[in-house]
Amino acid sequence: MNQPVCPHSGEFSGEPANLPWGPLYTVYRSDLPEITIHGIAYVWAEDRSLYANAGRTLLKIGNPQAPLWSRSLLKPFQFMALYPALKQAYPTLESRHFALMLASQNGDAVQSELLQEILERTGLCESDLQCPACLPMRAGQNPPEFPESALNHPCAGKHLAHLLYQKSLALPLKAYLQPDQPTYTQLRVLLSFLLGREDFAESVDGCGMPNLALSAVELAQLYHALLMPVSRDVLRQAPDELTDCLTLWDDIAALMRNHPALVGGLGRLDTELMESASKGGLALIAKEGADGLLAVSIGPNARFQARFQDGLGLLIKVASGYEPQQLRRIVLRLLEQLDLMSLCPPLAALKSPQAENPVLQTRFHFDLHQKHPTP
Repeated sequence: MNQPVCPHSGEFSGEPANLPWGPLYTVYRSDLPEITIHGIAYVWAEDRSLYANAGRTLLKIGNPQAPLWSRSLLKPFQFMALYPALKQAYPTLESRHFALMLASQNGDAVQSELLQEILERTGLCESDLQCPACLPMRAGQNPPEFPESALNHPCAGKHLAHLLYQKSLALPLKAYLQPDQPTYTQLRVLLSFLLGREDFAESVDGCGMPNLALSAVELAQLYHALLMPVSRDVLRQAPDELTDCLTLWDDIAALMRNHPALVGGLGRLDTELMESASKGGLALIAKEGADGLLAVSIGPNARFQARFQDGLGLLIKVASGYEPQQLRRIVLRLLEQLDLMSLCPPLAALKSPQAENPVLQTRFHFDLHQKHPTP
């Protein structure tokens, strides 16, 4: 990473004139269209041979410059802004605990145990959490066995990170969701430096924490940057308050790649993508976000085709909201068209074998084998 990571990110002014969605795929029944899935798909390839690492757009469906609520895709950067202080203030916490702080956890048994360990090792209480109490996301949940709890919330780890940051600075714990707290100031400074802009539309996420709007272009490039080293030039240009977190930049992707089962959980798409890529020796991180978001980053690889040998960033947003099977179908088709399944066979194993059905057919509205213009 030789510069702020999103050199050609566009700024937003007002709301888009029309909805930003484009057609992603259509399901046909007996040759008649039955349903079309809409959304945004954006694929960006870094290209170090271009001026200022401008990169190339390999695919854009919909309007990738439109602002999107980043939801849980913001978590690695929310955590990055806090990580140096947490690492110094809480030496008994391990990488597994930190991985949960950028996760959207299922409430799997190991995740629940680690959240309890964080409480025990830091002196926090479950009652300090202000995220909504809920049942765990994991499949087969049994309400009598798993009562509603704030620790079951997918964002519980993120909330614990913010509470611990407040505690480390002797700030009031009850104020940790207020947007004027240092946690959010630090995040805005970080994103302003990385994206080259200062104004972000702000809202409140479903967990009660402030959230920011970013474009598909920005999210794809930010995630790709997580798999790239920070150069000395970037460190020299960065504001002093970012030196510590940029020095630890590589740790964020390492937490995700080393603990994929904690980032999502059993049966979750981001976890399965990272586990499969690891088996095939491919540097890949993935993160799901609420309401149909998925970011995927693929690091540089000498075996790649020339058009993306410096790595890729992918962003998918399904307009209809969180539909795991729709996300799975789209991202696996993208990876297939990028020829990454031949490079990393375990990824191909994620494709569900489809029984031949003469009635139903799926036809995608994108083809990465075709040449697409770079904006």
